[in-house]
Amino acid sequence: MNKIFLVDGTLREGEQAPGVFFTREEKIEIAKALDGLGVPILDVGMPSISEEEREAIHEMSHLGLKASVGVSLRLKKEEVDQAIQCHVKEIFLICPVSSLHLRLKLGMDEKGVETLAKGVIEYASRKGLLVNLVAEDASRAERSFVQALCRDAYQWGAQRAFLCDTVGVMEPFQMKEWVKKIRDSIPPEMGLGVHCHNDFGLATANTLASIEAGATFPSVTVNGIGERAGNPSLHEVILSLEKILHREHGIEIRNLYSLSRMVETYSGIFMPAHAPIIGFNAFRHESGIHVDGILKNHQTYKAIDPQEVGRESSFVLGKHTGIRTVLHLLKQRGYEAKEEELKDILKRVKERKTAVEKKGIREMAKKVEAYYKENLDFPMETFWEIVKEVLGQDGSGYNR
Repeated sequence: MNKIFLVDGTLREGEQAPGVFFTREEKIEIAKALDGLGVPILDVGMPSISEEEREAIHEMSHLGLKASVGVSLRLKKEEVDQAIQCHVKEIFLICPVSSLHLRLKLGMDEKGVETLAKGVIEYASRKGLLVNLVAEDASRAERSFVQALCRDAYQWGAQRAFLCDTVGVMEPFQMKEWVKKIRDSIPPEMGLGVHCHNDFGLATANTLASIEAGATFPSVTVNGIGERAGNPSLHEVILSLEKILHREHGIEIRNLYSLSRMVETYSGIFMPAHAPIIGFNAFRHESGIHVDGILKNHQTYKAIDPQEVGRESSFVLGKHTGIRTVLHLLKQRGYEAKEEELKDILKRVKERKTAVEKKGIREMAKKVEAYYKENLDFPMETFWEIVKEVLGQDGSGYNR
């Protein structure tokens, strides 16, 4: 089976999540952590954003990472030059391919973008960069055009092609069929990757379907952060490769949880308690039926050993607790209890739990909403203050 090479875009796509930004120090720490995890390819930003961004990219390219450090570019030779100045090894060349994107973003047709892409790919290839053609909005483009463009791009010097489900409209069965057709139509030496979005909650499923169809360069982000609803989560894809598809990936899964917590802290986007693998409740059990099964054999209700991913499992007391949980906890402390005493303890636990008012939950909901508005937004009042400072008090630009 072909090895899977993950492409992590946390520092580029992840930082494009509304309201998120990383300091240079945070970018470097995340890059090092991803490298330590064994992620082979990093997309760390867009040099065209700012001089500060270019400086951060330049620093990351000189960290001595095992991972290949790449950046995302538009179809502009000057942006290729910026990438070269940052000393990165490869580029992800964003090439719109749907008629909607071609018409509205570039103001050209398919022939026009072919000519433009050919010139930029050949230029970057001559400069010694590894070129990844990123077919933006490919899932809404003419399939024949995408196939032809990928084939031609290989002749022009691109070593890989990435198919993008830019607005997350694919589903796994379509995705598998589509990716297989592309894989069969391009040179076998050309790498094929996918970049999925999670607008319908299908990013991970579509990525796995693509891998089954022959894609070996899946794009992910830590915690799935990215534009709008985000991208496939690194931890979901890795554990699925490990436990379901049984594919070689080279990632140290024990450190997934610590990396997730790091990105939570630096991004300000916190994972829900029920998030797979890294969520607070992912390995916690309350239901009496489940606990009873786990005490008999932990595999009854666990597909993943929590210790494999740096976690621990635990039992939680509450409304759905059963006698076996109480008995298990008592034995751990050396207590013995008669059946009636066990029932009385259980009754009191349930009464105590359900008697708790939900005032705290409602207050937290308000705090979370306020937090997101404050930290993942930019006040429009502040924007208009800046406008007035720059353009003059009347905002016209002439009152100076």
